[in-house]
Amino acid sequence: MKRRLVIGLLIAGAIIVALWASTMLIAVTDRAYICENTGSRKGHREWFFGAHTNPWYRKSELERFMEAKHPDLLKHRWTSYMGSGRSLIPLVQSCGHGRPGPIFFLDSNLLDNLVLSVADDQRLVLYRTFSEANKEAIQMKIDSIIEPSIRKAEQDVPSDGHKPSSRVPSDGPTAPADAH
Repeated sequence: MKRRLVIGLLIAGAIIVALWASTMLIAVTDRAYICENTGSRKGHREWFFGAHTNPWYRKSELERFMEAKHPDLLKHRWTSYMGSGRSLIPLVQSCGHGRPGPIFFLDSNLLDNLVLSVADDQRLVLYRTFSEANKEAIQMKIDSIIEPSIRKAEQDVPSDGHKPSSRVPSDGPTAPADAH
């Protein structure tokens, strides 16, 4: 009887230790990177045993331009912006990543639209600005990209000064006057 109790306690202890260890073991880490020269993004899922699954790649218009017109100048500078790990029992998470520069905060669609709207020489200037890794110069270039879109958004405000909204007024929906 005493022997069974000791064996039962040892098994219960082993189970508790295994469960505790499973919360500490990072089973899977989702990784994502941005190319600070082009704005392209990529990522994958990394498992604790070394396998990589779910690869993805979003090629920017700036990278497409460089591949087509200046492949000899195209260099990638990948910086991690996500490294979120989860345990087998998803109670514990880990986070670790690099510190991308200002291009990370520039909306990908806005950058792509800009690249598509300017001449080839301006595209090359944009690539060279990003690839020089001068954060102040890059931030100035990004500000010059964002500023016109802000001005355009302000110009789109109707003459009565109210911004267009799809929200229902706070006093509820209103019926058209001839609906009665």
